[in-house]
Amino acid sequence: MSMKNGLRDCYKCRLMAEYYMKVVAVDIGNSLINIGFFMEIGLAVQRIDTRPLMSPQEYATIINKFIREKNIDKTPEGVIISSVVPDHTELIVKAFNILNRKEPLIVTHKLKTGIDFQIKEPEKLGTDRLAASVGACDLFGAPLAVIDFGTATTVNFIGKGNVYKGGAIIPGIGLMKNALSDKTAQLPDTEISRPLSPLGKDTRENILSGIIYGTAGAVERIIEEVEDTKGVRFKIIVTGGYSGIIAPFLKRLDHVETTLVLKGLKSIYEKNTHA
Repeated sequence: MSMKNGLRDCYKCRLMAEYYMKVVAVDIGNSLINIGFFMEIGLAVQRIDTRPLMSPQEYATIINKFIREKNIDKTPEGVIISSVVPDHTELIVKAFNILNRKEPLIVTHKLKTGIDFQIKEPEKLGTDRLAASVGACDLFGAPLAVIDFGTATTVNFIGKGNVYKGGAIIPGIGLMKNALSDKTAQLPDTEISRPLSPLGKDTRENILSGIIYGTAGAVERIIEEVEDTKGVRFKIIVTGGYSGIIAPFLKRLDHVETTLVLKGLKSIYEKNTHA
């Protein structure tokens, strides 16, 4: 074999190794299904609208198309799924059965996560909130306040020793915006964007000021009250689809990690499958 052919073959081997898929992490949320393909070279994320509901074959076709476009290996080490939309869970499981015949690991509070619970009903904690907490602990270390600005805005408090203390839930900014337009006669549907000022000069600016500054202020107040009660200062970690819009309006912020749930899912997978 010539040196030229040998170098070309080595280059092909290197590309194949780079695109080798290790773990697929799936976060089934109320608005989006986020699928993270963890490879040797990094993370590729596919997003599918949660609605309308589709068949397993349709999901498998969409996922397979993304895999081909990104030149990703079809045979991951494993698949892990977090779901807060029960009627979607089994369909996505079947989709991955079609793709690679590997039975996905479904996240529950009973898995090894490295998190202890000081809440009344840990089985009712959203698995996306659990995954985000695991990811934040692994990346940044407790004590933490993990805020997910998604369909709902959730605040999660993890104390020293990775103890999940509790949290808060308020409507997400998308829900707020929709409620204003759906439940009033004259307020318009408004595209979500960053407000230029807290002092709105027209109806659209008033709505943006209210939902963005209002959400930022609500989250900050919750964190301040918990810190005063517990005598602990938390690192503030932000994630979620609206994090890029709201993060600049928070007076305190340590890290923005948009793929925190997916990274937490990968960590949970490894904790439960690796010796």
